[in-house]
Amino acid sequence: MLALRTGLPLFLLTTILMFTRLSDYFLEIPTGFFISSLFILAVSIYFIFYMIYRGFDEQITDPITHTFTRQQVISILENDIKKYDKYSIVLVGIENLADINSRYGTKAGDKVLQLVAKETGKFFTNKGFDKFPIGHFKGGDFLIGLKGNYNTIRPFLEMMCLKFEDYSMNDIEIKVRGSIVDKSLSNDVSSLIERLFELNETEIEEGEYIHTISEDDLSILELEENIRYAIAKRNFSSMYQLVQADEKIAQVSFKLHGRDNKIIHQKVFMPIVNRLGYEREFEEIILEKVIATCKKIEPISFAFNISPSVLRNNRFKQRFIQMTKTANIDCSRLIIILSEKEVYANMKRYNSILQEFRALGVRFVLDNVGSLNSSVEYIKRLEVDIIRFDKVFAKHIDSIVYKSLLFGYTTMCKELKIKSWIKMVDNEETKIFFEEMNIDYIQGNLISKIINFDKLKEFVEGER
Repeated sequence: MLALRTGLPLFLLTTILMFTRLSDYFLEIPTGFFISSLFILAVSIYFIFYMIYRGFDEQITDPITHTFTRQQVISILENDIKKYDKYSIVLVGIENLADINSRYGTKAGDKVLQLVAKETGKFFTNKGFDKFPIGHFKGGDFLIGLKGNYNTIRPFLEMMCLKFEDYSMNDIEIKVRGSIVDKSLSNDVSSLIERLFELNETEIEEGEYIHTISEDDLSILELEENIRYAIAKRNFSSMYQLVQADEKIAQVSFKLHGRDNKIIHQKVFMPIVNRLGYEREFEEIILEKVIATCKKIEPISFAFNISPSVLRNNRFKQRFIQMTKTANIDCSRLIIILSEKEVYANMKRYNSILQEFRALGVRFVLDNVGSLNSSVEYIKRLEVDIIRFDKVFAKHIDSIVYKSLLFGYTTMCKELKIKSWIKMVDNEETKIFFEEMNIDYIQGNLISKIINFDKLKEFVEGER
């Protein structure tokens, strides 16, 4: 219809002009003229329609932010990463965009997106970067391609995020975080983008503004291959940290061993395990290894992390029952640590699942209570056995605010008959303070260094 509305007036005007001119020379207009005119009309309308259609199909800029679209920025990044020896991809994200949209409306959210895109582009331009692509990937996330490696670009990204620390638009606070990878990890843009978002999900230290890769990060393809290999061969190593309590407890952590015994730490491998679709298989192997350790060492309980999404999986529950029944172990020795950023929608179902496990004797710990996650909401809605406070409570225990919060939490635990657990206790003074607060479980390097299986066995046998 748009093609017809555009083409018909032009066609009619041209036809009238031609008819007028021809009538000066011919008494009768040939029939072929009208046939040719209709043919020209059809071709013109089709051509206009095609151009309009291609115009819609090939839109390269995002209508809200006026940066490149996702498809276009990926296309540019793919070309640039082949062209330049040193090249980095940066992810800049507005952390509180959802809150801005709900609090101030989507129009305000769109203006914030426009502002961040504009200021980000201006910042890197002023720092001497020339002709770099910036594109709106999704939500509050922008992708930027910059010439240079990780170490070259990182200081600039930190400066830019620091600039946004106290930034606001019409009294709307804007929180910006970033992450960065370079082509040393991979030449595949899709893999690099996946790694950026995996980094974005990792915990960031207080006072920092960007998510960083570890110094020993393998290339993405090598990392994925080593993770697949470790899971297939069940090449896991277990480490233990003893906890001070009225019972023998150790927390278990795991490392993967890839080809040539390459060690991969949990912070690195967990996001990739999830992305590769090995989450349930991985957690089942963890459970298998913990149960095997329970059979080798008695009497001691083991605390270990299980993904809440896996725990809610019926196949995992059936496997759990089968494995514990076959091993004939006391399930009260299994303490599952749960941590989630977002609140699970069907809380009634979640609580029902937990109670099924608790009926077997399993105990549950809500982790990182007091941090920016779902733990406080879960305390209200889920029946658990233990809550473990976020590490900032041990780090800032001299603060009256943290002391007051901790006192409130421990009082609540006593009222609800829930046990309390503090971690990252590294000096005698804080240990004594937590003991005086009657916290049930105290964990940290002061209590026990991280040890291997043989050292754990020596300790348990020596305590008998």
